[in-house]
Parts: sequence; structure tokens; C-alpha cells
Amino acid sequence: MSEEKIREIANAANLVVDGYAMLQDGARVKVVHLYTGRVVVVDEAQGVVESSMDEIEEVLALRCLAENRQFLAA
Repeated sequence: MSEEKIREIANAANLVVDGYAMLQDGARVKVVHLYTGRVVVVDEAQGVVESSMDEIEEVLALRCLAENRQFLAA
């Protein structure tokens, strides 16, 4: 992913932690790994609804989201 695209995503994010940009859209949160460009979309009620991440990367992204979710609401 280009540096310009990374900057664009990071600037649009509600929160950036450990290389993951978190963009909240209602009940859904889109987590973008800024180094790989892979994405996981999490719905509060449904859980993971879409992912382009491999299993390990997804687990790490979801852990990062869980540990920092309270900062998205602020």
C-alpha cells in the first residue's frame, strides 16, 4: 500500500493503535492493518462480517480492537 493511501486511511480513522486503523460506522468497525492493507469488518451483533486477513492476523486485529474499543466511543 502506498504511503499516501496509508496516510489517508490513518487520517480518516477514529483510532490508530499498533498499526491498525479503526474506523467506526454505527455498529460496525472496520479495522485496517496499515502495513498490509488487509481489512476485517466487525459488527457488534454479528461479529466478523467480512475479512481479507489470514487467521492469525485477524485474531491480532480483533484483540487490538477489544483492548481499545472504549476509546472509539469517546
